[in-house]
Amino acid sequence: MNDPDVLFVIPALNEEANLPSVIQELRAAWPEALVLVVSDASADGTARVARELGAQAASLPFHLGYGGAVQTGIKYGLRQRMRVVVTFDADGQHDPADVGPLVQAVRDGADVAIGSRALAAGSYRGGIARRGGRALFGLLARLLTGLQLTDPTSGLKALGPRGQELFALSRFPDRYPDADALVLARRARLVITERPARMRPSRNRRSMHGGVRSVPYTFNMLFSLLVAATGRDVDLRR
Repeated sequence: MNDPDVLFVIPALNEEANLPSVIQELRAAWPEALVLVVSDASADGTARVARELGAQAASLPFHLGYGGAVQTGIKYGLRQRMRVVVTFDADGQHDPADVGPLVQAVRDGADVAIGSRALAAGSYRGGIARRGGRALFGLLARLLTGLQLTDPTSGLKALGPRGQELFALSRFPDRYPDADALVLARRARLVITERPARMRPSRNRRSMHGGVRSVPYTFNMLFSLLVAATGRDVDLRR
C-alpha cells in the first residue's frame, strides 16, 4: 500500500525476540508507512533490532509503562503531521491485514478506529478471566459513553489528527490507555468506530494482562475509568 502518511507506533518492552516477525509482516503489508518502535527502557536489544530492520526507534531512559510509550509515539506522529497513527503491539497479537479498514475509517472521518476481536470470526479471545474482564470494561464503557463498544481494551487503534491531539494531552492515561482513553475520547466528542480484527495469542509470556498481573490490572483499570469519566471538559482541549 502507498501510505506515507501512516505511522505505526509499536510500544515495546524487551521484545527483541518478537520484533523481527512483527516488523517484517508490517513491511510486507505497508511498505510505504513509517514504523516507530518505542523501547520502554528495555534491557535487551529492542531498539537495536528495530533499527536493523529499517524501523525508527525511540529509547526511553526510564520505564514509563505502556501508556507512556504509546503517547511518545503519538506525539512524534503529531510533530510529523501524520494523517493516521496506528498503535500496534510488539508481541505478535495483531495482524497487519486488519489495519486497512481502520485506516480507511479514519480517512472517512473517524477520529478513533478500534480493531475489535469480538467482531472477527475465529479471533483469539484469551482465557475466561480475560474475556470476563473485557465484558466488564465493555459494560462500564457503554454506561459511561453510550457507545456500544465490543472490544474497549484493544491495543489496535487508528487515530486521526483529533484523536492524536487528545491522546497527546497530559490527562491521557499513562498506564492502561484502553477503555479509559475511549471514555475521554467520547467526552471530547470524537467520532469513534470499530472494525473486525483477528487477534492472535501473545508471544510474550510476561503480558501485563496475564496470570496474577490480571488482578492489579483490573483494579487499576476500574480506577482509571472512574478518573476518565470525571474532571473538567477544559482539560480535554489543548
